[in-house]
Amino acid sequence: MNFRGFLVQIVMALAATAVIVSCGTPAVTADALAKRPEGHLFYPGSQLINTSRQDEHPSEGGTYMGMLTQELSASASTDQIYSWYLTELQARGWTLRQTERVNGSYDLFTRGDRELFQVGAEKPGMYATRFAIVPAPCATNPPTQRAFVNCG
Repeated sequence: MNFRGFLVQIVMALAATAVIVSCGTPAVTADALAKRPEGHLFYPGSQLINTSRQDEHPSEGGTYMGMLTQELSASASTDQIYSWYLTELQARGWTLRQTERVNGSYDLFTRGDRELFQVGAEKPGMYATRFAIVPAPCATNPPTQRAFVNCG
């Protein structure tokens, strides 16, 4: 076997190993998101009602992002909740990218080219947060092009 053939075999073996390893472990897990500060960033005095978790995972149409969604109750107005999150997230390096107050009320924040944080308050005393990381192949700056959708 010549040297070039040997190198090709090594590269192919390394590539196969990388694929096998990457298929066994999601790149971003909901547990990892929950351990980050944004994974437990709640308006003061809030009570956690429900948590939904989604690990990054492949699908027929692409890759779904790792995501942590939490529903909470708080004795505060929606304006107080939005204002508090704006102050807290901006202090942590997040940028407010989108505000919607019709047909579903929310603020969407981004940090870097992959991180998303959304807070939505539909009615007084109830709100939800969603913290997610866009899969690396779909990273954009800002990452709002792929906000909470399948990365294809």
